[in-house]
Amino acid sequence: PRACRYKREADAYNYIAGRLLLKRGLEELGVDETMEDIQIRDSGKPFLHSVIFNISHTDDLVVCALSKDGHMGIDIEKERGVKLENFRSWFTPIEWKDIHASAIPLKQFYRYWTRKESMIKALGLKLSYLNQMNVDVNQDSFESRGKLWYLKELALEEGYVGAMCSDFRIDDPIQISYVDLNS
Repeated sequence: PRACRYKREADAYNYIAGRLLLKRGLEELGVDETMEDIQIRDSGKPFLHSVIFNISHTDDLVVCALSKDGHMGIDIEKERGVKLENFRSWFTPIEWKDIHASAIPLKQFYRYWTRKESMIKALGLKLSYLNQMNVDVNQDSFESRGKLWYLKELALEEGYVGAMCSDFRIDDPIQISYVDLNS
């Protein structure tokens, strides 16, 4: 199984937890497709024909988003100390300036990062496009490919940051189901 390919045990657990959340979500939505029906796009993104899904994990937290309404992407990150300079190339000059002008640069970094990664996933792009996207963390929508896309920050437990991007309006509140691997 794919879970055995991971070098770190925690990553294997996260993979399995993500698949379990997906399985439960498919059952709750009444989708006839199963885990065996998952296919892989040329971009490497897994997909099903009847539902869009996206899984994200960080350390000990895993989320899975599913939609019959349209395209979406989700990303979560655990806030940890990182050398911001190592990530300079992933941001536009405007974003980089805003990160460093923030009262809490690390928090602002994660707000940008999760939004950008959720956008990449929703648009079906590769990670290499991150630095080609200019994100405004104060906006909850943007236009791309002649379509309006929506952004929403996720309300997660303290120490975690998350964002969701979709081509459909994201209602409040979002039903969030996640697995905390510490419990």
